[in-house]
Amino acid sequence: MIMSVEYPHLFSPIQIGGISLKNRLVALPAGTSMAVDGVPTHGDTEHFERLAAGGVGMIIGGATVVHPTTTLRSRKLVEAYRDEFVPAAAAKVAAVHRHGARFVGQLCHLGREFIGGESDAPPSAPSSIKTVRDAYPPHELSVTEIDDIVEGWRISTRNLVAAGADGAELHAAHGYLPAQFMSPLTNQRSDSFGGSFDNRMRFPRLVIDAMRSVMPPGFVLGVRLSGEEEIPGGMGIEDCVAVAENLSDLGIDYFSITHGTRGKYVKDSTGEDGVAIPSAARVKKATGVPTLVGQRIRDAGTADHAIKSGHTDMVGMARALIADPDLPVKSESGRAAEVRGCLGVNQDCRAFDPHLHCAVNAEIGRGRHPGVGERARKVKDVFVIGGGPAGLEAARVAAGRGHRVTVFEKESVLGGSVRVAAAAPHRATLIDVVDYLQRELKRLKVEVNLSAGVDVEDIGDIRAAADHVIVATGSRVAEPSAALLQRPVYTVDDVLLGIVPDGAGRRAVVFDDGDGFWPAYSAAEALAQRGWAVTFATALTALASRVPAESAGPLLTRLGCAGVDFKVAYSLVVPEDPTCPVVLRPHFGSGDLTYEDAALVWHRPRIAVSAFGMEPGDTVSIIGDCVTPRRIGHAVAEGYRAGAEL
Repeated sequence: MIMSVEYPHLFSPIQIGGISLKNRLVALPAGTSMAVDGVPTHGDTEHFERLAAGGVGMIIGGATVVHPTTTLRSRKLVEAYRDEFVPAAAAKVAAVHRHGARFVGQLCHLGREFIGGESDAPPSAPSSIKTVRDAYPPHELSVTEIDDIVEGWRISTRNLVAAGADGAELHAAHGYLPAQFMSPLTNQRSDSFGGSFDNRMRFPRLVIDAMRSVMPPGFVLGVRLSGEEEIPGGMGIEDCVAVAENLSDLGIDYFSITHGTRGKYVKDSTGEDGVAIPSAARVKKATGVPTLVGQRIRDAGTADHAIKSGHTDMVGMARALIADPDLPVKSESGRAAEVRGCLGVNQDCRAFDPHLHCAVNAEIGRGRHPGVGERARKVKDVFVIGGGPAGLEAARVAAGRGHRVTVFEKESVLGGSVRVAAAAPHRATLIDVVDYLQRELKRLKVEVNLSAGVDVEDIGDIRAAADHVIVATGSRVAEPSAALLQRPVYTVDDVLLGIVPDGAGRRAVVFDDGDGFWPAYSAAEALAQRGWAVTFATALTALASRVPAESAGPLLTRLGCAGVDFKVAYSLVVPEDPTCPVVLRPHFGSGDLTYEDAALVWHRPRIAVSAFGMEPGDTVSIIGDCVTPRRIGHAVAEGYRAGAEL
């Protein structure tokens, strides 16, 4: 094996239980939702084979449920307790093994949690304590029901063994059923499964005994724990260490450590990189058991340093490997600059609509386009008008297929509206996709012309010179109404780009006219950071309704702590007379709110920039926001498809 000069610790082998891993980089559990009636589909197998081909040492399959009481009505979670699971899982394991990686199946019972999906079974838990996230209190499990669920873990483990897997991982983290038994916050039983620490540990120990009873020699057993649950009254690192020490006498081969509970464990770009590394170090030191750590570890350098420093034995990535499954092989071979980085926006990868996708990797959930990876039969001169994510991705893919590509961008920098969004508080990682694409265009020798605006008069010459034209002119800020233009009014772009001065206690009203996504909220946060007293009003009936769920909570917490005053379901009334103050009028009920001398930040969704009157056809593609403004994922997917189809 050729050792990497840059990352020798990450790309060194390790023995875990009875198996040897070729390196210490692990694909963490991230389900695809590509299952029908609880059985993995061919698309699910293709996804995991793609991860294995990218060079990871081990893959831990996404959460696989162990009992009928924890299935979703959609049946999109894989159900390991079913006989039909075995042949489908065997195909997946074989696909992973073909590329020299190991496969471990993660086994899970959600307990009182239903991860945003309905179930035909009632939620169940050690005690009837409702979550703040779900509508119903759970059913308190009887001892007979507990025994039946433990048996589900035994059957599911047996099925993993039959499928040829290398190991099984008990999901005892993130507030799911084993964690619900272990925590005094969620376990208030008075029988032998509740009360004392030893009693609360009875359930996970029974589960592990059941799993071990059907494991052949050398079959790996891992346990996933939350180093910090990050909820009031939840378990912290001292509890995690105590749990790990209690379980370590059961022959655990590794502990996998992350932080958080449901809604908190998939950290967005506001989270600290490598947040769980100190917790993993504590568990490793206390137990002597090999540890695996994950959570916002996005590059090989961070992973290598964590191992080199003795904090952990293995490093796991989930979203970083979704963004670029080839991260391991690129990093090990000295091509880390070619890695497509994860933005941490939690949009496509957490929506599961209807299954896993990625904002920056159009192949996830769609598969690789047949044209990608092969040289085009006929090399074309391709002109791309617009240097936002859609145009840049189209240029990257087309150039990768051998076409001669030229990009025209009217601004002096690439990125389009993404560059504005990346100026928002805690959103700087958005620019990573532009930086990656810019590096790729340089590597692929794409000609990029900056400050090179194209007018309608130029289109004739462009179409004459090019075999194919890709129009990706993007979007622009919507124009305020005539009444708004008569008074001081700013756009979100004005705020994020620093055009609005510091507030020094002045009042600003940020009005979101029905978007519900990041822009207006980012403007409110930026203003609050600059000393403004901010009122945030929206025409919608909920706050941050289109912000990804795992980002909405941290966002609203930050705004609330900054003193932002929220007004939900209000209209903005702007009198024609500019000397009269603006008014917020409730949609339901009465009681107008008047704001004298307040600065107004008005936001409507962006509008498309003209495509020069052209229409898509054999020699023209029109993609991205100039079709209609949407998200980064739409722009990248359309750019990918346009480049692949040339």
